[in-house]
Amino acid sequence: MNPQLMSVLNMSNPYNPKPNDIARYNAEKVLNYIEDINLEQNLCFKPTKAGSLAIAWKIGDWEYQMECVKNGYIIYTFTKSEYEKASGCELFDDFIPQFEKYLLML
Repeated sequence: MNPQLMSVLNMSNPYNPKPNDIARYNAEKVLNYIEDINLEQNLCFKPTKAGSLAIAWKIGDWEYQMECVKNGYIIYTFTKSEYEKASGCELFDDFIPQFEKYLLML
């Protein structure tokens, strides 16, 4: 597991339940995808009160907000210079083409 993700998951917070295996698995897949494309990894992770895992990634003028939720979906919002360019809720395999499309706009 990604060390950065592992450290976030190991932090104990009585108000936030730990993300379940599905949310962790999807977060790991998103991280692996980002590592595979070799872009700078200025990532921020945090567990949410809903038991999901939020990932924020800023690169240039773009900000990618992704939340890996317990039911296997990824809720996302992509913004450029604080203007929303895309948002939605997809399973991982449907999310990646959307993510790629907006990464190509860097």
